[in-house]
Amino acid sequence: MSADYISKVFELIFSPYGLIGIIIAIVVLNKATHSPRVAWLLFSVCCYIASLGKFQDEWIQEPPPLVFPLQQLRDMGRPLTIVLLGLLLILALQTKNGWRRILVPEPIKYLIAVQTVILFKILIYGNSEFALQAAFSFGAVVLTMKLGPSKWLQNENNFHLGVWSIAIVGVIFTVACSYQGAINMYAMTFNQGRFLGTTGNPIHASILLSIIIPCLIFLIESRRRWDLIKLFWIAFLFVHAYFLFLTGSRTGMIMGITSILLFYRNRVGMLLRFGLLIGLILVIVLSFINQDSGTTNYALLSDRFVSGGNTREGAWQGMWNGFMSNPCFGKPLSGERLVFGESSWLATADTTGVVGLIPLIMMGLGCLKMMFHLHKLSFRKPHHFLHTSTIISGLSSLLIGSFGEPFLLGNLSFPVMSLMIYLSLGQYLLDVDKIEKKYLLRQQN
Repeated sequence: MSADYISKVFELIFSPYGLIGIIIAIVVLNKATHSPRVAWLLFSVCCYIASLGKFQDEWIQEPPPLVFPLQQLRDMGRPLTIVLLGLLLILALQTKNGWRRILVPEPIKYLIAVQTVILFKILIYGNSEFALQAAFSFGAVVLTMKLGPSKWLQNENNFHLGVWSIAIVGVIFTVACSYQGAINMYAMTFNQGRFLGTTGNPIHASILLSIIIPCLIFLIESRRRWDLIKLFWIAFLFVHAYFLFLTGSRTGMIMGITSILLFYRNRVGMLLRFGLLIGLILVIVLSFINQDSGTTNYALLSDRFVSGGNTREGAWQGMWNGFMSNPCFGKPLSGERLVFGESSWLATADTTGVVGLIPLIMMGLGCLKMMFHLHKLSFRKPHHFLHTSTIISGLSSLLIGSFGEPFLLGNLSFPVMSLMIYLSLGQYLLDVDKIEKKYLLRQQN
């Protein structure tokens, strides 16, 4: 790793905030050892910190500052994520082995292969320090997920907590953005009036919001009675839908709509009920379109969703041409690191050729295979409908979004972490089904 990267980590640890954080971390680790909910909450905080980012382009090198402590968290986002992964790993090492043996689902193994190809190419032809740093970061994520959240999934309670942890990322994001917006909304809408929250750009914000939607629906539908907790999750779903509209991202909107349709794929009544809820949200949002908020142009955002045209066509064509020119190993590296265009799949083909594209395709097929088995499981075990639907809609949302954005190629990001946790949750359901089948066979014999 680079000396600058290591110095930032030590700077964070030995700063006044870092020392306070160490005290809090000791208390949290002690609590998490005895409380699964606290352990999953620590994972939620890690995921949120991983989503922090700064918007930068050729005109804006430094975005407007956020309020305290969001600005400080954003400045130290990557080192802080590594520190949190370290805390999770310490906690994970104290976790006893359970009955499950497959802690790394097959699609994740193929994703590791893709990252290996990418990092190896950077190591040989680009910035070796960056490659080693990226390899360390991605390795830390995989190891933490394997020994931590994936190993924690041993019973129904932890499955619920796993879904809950992703939803809590949305809660933290919503609370942070509401706090920032109450003081200075412009810091989150300075990019053409589009909402980017505490992420690096509006598309990143829309992806985060879309990924969380299946988990919010699960928490709403799993509570049969109307109570304060159910109303709480419904309220956050309203806010999520509103923020998603403010991003002006068609990719995020397609991801969100797809996840909803697939969640209720074989329950028309529930889909209609949820459609009425979304319709109410849209009525509320559209009522603001002709109003001037001072920072957001609602009419412009609305036009983005209804206007046609493919803004990525040129980038896609360029990546395809690059792949066709260098089909085996991708185009030669022109800088210190690989630059990915607006598609995980075409970007992989363009930069690594078939060497990287084949394992990525295998990863996608592995996800589809899991979704197919979970779909069949939902018919055999109707009481697991919400469980399977959450994973199916979450994975489908991620796969569809990956065709328009290169987030599958990240090494320390919320979309990659969420993909891993969705796959781990799905693998848990398949493992439970497998062990129950074995038990029934023994009973029959």
